Amino acid sequence: MKKFLFAISLSFVLLFLSSLSFATEALYEQHIAKGLSALDTKNYREATAEFQAALREKPDDAAAALYLGISLNNAGEADAEAALKKALALNPADPRTNLELGILYFKKSNLEEAGDYFENTIKLAPETQLSSSASEYISAIKKKGIVKRWLLNVSAGGQYDSNVILTPDNSPLPQGISRKSDWRAIVYLKGKYNFITGQRVEASAAYSLYQSLHMKLSDFNVTQNLLEVSGAYAFSPVLTMRGRYSFEYVHVGWDKYSYAHLVSPELVVSEGGGYSTIIEYRYRNNHFIDSDLFSGNSERTGSGNIFGIAQNIPLGSFVLLRAGYAYDMDSTKKDYWDYDGNKGTAEIRWNISKDMLLNLAGEYYKKDYKGASSISSEKRKDSASTINVSATKALSDRFSITAGQLYTKNKSNIGAYDYKRMITSLFVSARF
Repeated sequence: MKKFLFAISLSFVLLFLSSLSFATEALYEQHIAKGLSALDTKNYREATAEFQAALREKPDDAAAALYLGISLNNAGEADAEAALKKALALNPADPRTNLELGILYFKKSNLEEAGDYFENTIKLAPETQLSSSASEYISAIKKKGIVKRWLLNVSAGGQYDSNVILTPDNSPLPQGISRKSDWRAIVYLKGKYNFITGQRVEASAAYSLYQSLHMKLSDFNVTQNLLEVSGAYAFSPVLTMRGRYSFEYVHVGWDKYSYAHLVSPELVVSEGGGYSTIIEYRYRNNHFIDSDLFSGNSERTGSGNIFGIAQNIPLGSFVLLRAGYAYDMDSTKKDYWDYDGNKGTAEIRWNISKDMLLNLAGEYYKKDYKGASSISSEKRKDSASTINVSATKALSDRFSITAGQLYTKNKSNIGAYDYKRMITSLFVSARF
């Protein structure tokens, strides 16, 4: 009987606590709804009172803190900064909070700090209405001639590579496949300085360092130094011309491997609503250096030309589709390294939540070589299919973590050039 009475008493206690929780939630929702209605009518005093009441019901609610900060900021109250900073502490990767803090500092004429928060907004919610608003504020900052001059990105992590190749992924695919798997640590640094930041004219210089350190295949450690100078000129809100020059120097296994000059002009046509077209030309002058490990490397010295076009297509507020085509041709010392290539690409960027970005990219690349291969009487024909999936989680306004998986399959009419490659990656990145 005592157990029965205890069970009944416990049930009443749980029911009472549940009703209190339900009542708290109901009151919170009522205050939020009334506050948003007051915001719409610009009744900031009433909105502030309602959001403060919502915070009394749920003191650690990021949304209530954000709305309170917005209301106080619109009313010109000094407490707005504290409310927005509280919202940011509760949810540091929320793009709306970053945007509102940027607006607050913009109003205070603290333009450098405002620019940081607007850049965070664009990073956390690219190709959205929030990022468009942030971009407009950044343009307004540029009109006043005050922007953050320097940027620093640092990434560190590890990869498992099922078929180690020679150079970083953003360089042309080399023609020496190790057919060996290994783990490697990677550090990537990039510093950028903006020395012209006008409303219509931009110019900057950048330096980046890529370093890989293999667990077993130390002969394949890669050091890449890259210097870049770039600029842009906006003829109108619709038409922008960009240009870039870069010099790249690569060591493999601490021996000199290659150096290259690249010139790349491009035309960007903004159709509005997030739609844009990019037309690009790239000229690359390559110099490959012989070494004990790569004795015939210099045969690949020559030049390459690439002509490409890409289209950005927004699919709703949080999804961006990018599709492109490029034609390239390489001319080298030996005709069996000369080729014509056709590449098709497709990429989807999806902001699946306020602090999570999913990226899915696919590529098909067909190469027809002009001379007979040194190991076959046939002219080599390759077709490579690549799928790359990555997910990025924003840990704060400066730090993020990215996990990725890449798969490439190259099919050739000459069996020696057939290969498959899988890379599993995990990186932590910081932006300053």
